[in-house]
Amino acid sequence: MTELERGVADALRLSEKAAENGRILRTIQRNIKTARSELVRAGVSDVIANSNHPLVEDAIITFCLSKMDDEDLQERHREAFEYQEDNL
Repeated sequence: MTELERGVADALRLSEKAAENGRILRTIQRNIKTARSELVRAGVSDVIANSNHPLVEDAIITFCLSKMDDEDLQERHREAFEYQEDNL
């Protein structure tokens, strides 16, 4: 499990064992890939979007929360991701 994947799991309040569940880990990995693609689509350079910069990783974690957190919080996370995306 990568540090970023662990960061997503921590934000979702999942134990490492729970996050390593094949289905959950694949979902986290897919959402990380999608978040990077969304950043590029929004105009963030490919180099920055695929970097390990803390601001990029925070935006990716927020994107994952917008897809995987409790439904009543997802809209809030989506708006936060869009703000982070605009500022990158």
